[in-house]
Amino acid sequence: MVESDTAALPAVGRKTALIADGDPQVRELAAAALTDAGLTVHAVADGPAALEALYSQAPDVALLDADLPGIPGLEVLRRIRDEGDTGCPVILLAGGPAGDLVEGAFDLGINDYVLKPFTDEQLAHRTLVTLARSARKQHERRTMGALRASTRRISAAIRETNDPYLMVELAVSGLGRAFGACSVWLYTFDDERAPLVDTTWAPDGAADFQHPPEDKSRELAQALWNKGTVLTGGRDAEEDHDGHPSLSEWATVPKVHAVAVAPLGHGGGAFGLVWMVKEGAAAVWSQAETSLLQHVAGNLAHGLIQGHLITAQQQVVERLQELDTAKNNFVATVNHELRTPITSIAGYLDLVLEGAGGEVPEGAVRMLEVVVRNASRLRELIEDLLMLSRMDFDDAVSRSEPVRIGQLLDAVATALVPVATAKDVSLVCNNGMDLVVDGDAKKLEQVLTNVVSNAVKFTPANGQVHMDIEQETHEDGSDWAVIRVSDTGIGIPAEDLPNLFHRFFRASNALTIQGTGLGLAIAKGVVQQHGGDLTVESAVGKGTTFSVQLPLTRVSDASPRSLHPEKRSAG
Repeated sequence: MVESDTAALPAVGRKTALIADGDPQVRELAAAALTDAGLTVHAVADGPAALEALYSQAPDVALLDADLPGIPGLEVLRRIRDEGDTGCPVILLAGGPAGDLVEGAFDLGINDYVLKPFTDEQLAHRTLVTLARSARKQHERRTMGALRASTRRISAAIRETNDPYLMVELAVSGLGRAFGACSVWLYTFDDERAPLVDTTWAPDGAADFQHPPEDKSRELAQALWNKGTVLTGGRDAEEDHDGHPSLSEWATVPKVHAVAVAPLGHGGGAFGLVWMVKEGAAAVWSQAETSLLQHVAGNLAHGLIQGHLITAQQQVVERLQELDTAKNNFVATVNHELRTPITSIAGYLDLVLEGAGGEVPEGAVRMLEVVVRNASRLRELIEDLLMLSRMDFDDAVSRSEPVRIGQLLDAVATALVPVATAKDVSLVCNNGMDLVVDGDAKKLEQVLTNVVSNAVKFTPANGQVHMDIEQETHEDGSDWAVIRVSDTGIGIPAEDLPNLFHRFFRASNALTIQGTGLGLAIAKGVVQQHGGDLTVESAVGKGTTFSVQLPLTRVSDASPRSLHPEKRSAG
């Protein structure tokens, strides 16, 4: 039996004890001794009664006879342990030489034993010691349960934010309150993985903690990170800190009785430390506390790295947005400044060619016509850049109205008949389904004009351009209008298709044909503004098909329409 001074144990209060023994004299002696010790006693004579009393009365301590009639005391203990009930602390009452029996009993979960015969004082002392130890363990379990809940809340709060400085604030204050510390200090080194932090916390808000120099802190952090441990110490600590002189210095600071140091790190290196200090003669760090501190430090380190990365990314995105806005403003301003003089140049060129300033020689007319064509190209480029600038500022349709796609396609085809006739290209427009979508008719006409004119431009003589309208239903049940523009032109190389809708991009086999490379980028942007999409399929030498997909509003009947080069009018 373990000797102990009951006077040094905490008060147990009015507790209940169960005595289970087949000998009535033992029951009487034990009941008297425990009653005199201040316990309320219930005594039973056999194993079944002991089992029933353990479950129904839940005593604070049980004294079980090893040779209990009916069900032996150890079998009673085994049954309550096997059923998942930790039960109350148990003292085994054993007679005679019982060394092997007692050893097996400890494996089953007894807390102590008393050999028969025993005295009143002996039994009362052993029982009070067992109750006090049980009370202390229960208090530690409750304390650790509350501490685990607190650390879980701290870790959850860290995960809920991407702001690394808020993480640090939550961590130091949460740890300080949860562990009852008098001071918490969190410090990170100059490391690209995490932000620079130097924060202290105290219950009264006036932390006077002075941390050691950075070189010593970095050395200590790396040593702890390599070992995967939390270092504890203090004035009364028995742990040897010769390997960590910096901790030895700070463990002997006046009033400081317990220090815990946890590293912050990731991968192969540490980038910071968390110091926690307790005051008072009873200040100590348990192994469970240091494990929880290490767990929170790990979560905090991960959060700091992620938060620092996200914050840096957000700053880059904000800077890029500022640069993009400045670029758009610049393009819009320059375009406006260019459009005015170009309009003036084009106007005066028309006047000169019309003879407003006098007769123009034939040679000069040819030269002026070249100037007019290039001025027109420049004006178109300026208009395209302005359109792109507006699209960058606003990705939504500013004007929405019912648009009859069949009529719109008919008008586009009619307008392009002269161009197709000049190239000897046939235009075939099948608008048998006049579908209706919501959107900006002018912008959609610009899209179709761009796509159809491109088809005519890249189709050689005697070729054809087909324009068809179909209705499709997607898997989600939504109805769509699909306008397909197919040609028998030169086609687009497969390697160029992924970049076809990028600004200023031109297919490698089309560089000799006039163009800016902005038309398709603008067309796709406009279609996406309408909630649709513009896709392409092509093969070199076989032709290209562009598909304009738009959300459908309704369907109306219309007659088919076919336009050929020899028909200059849609009528």
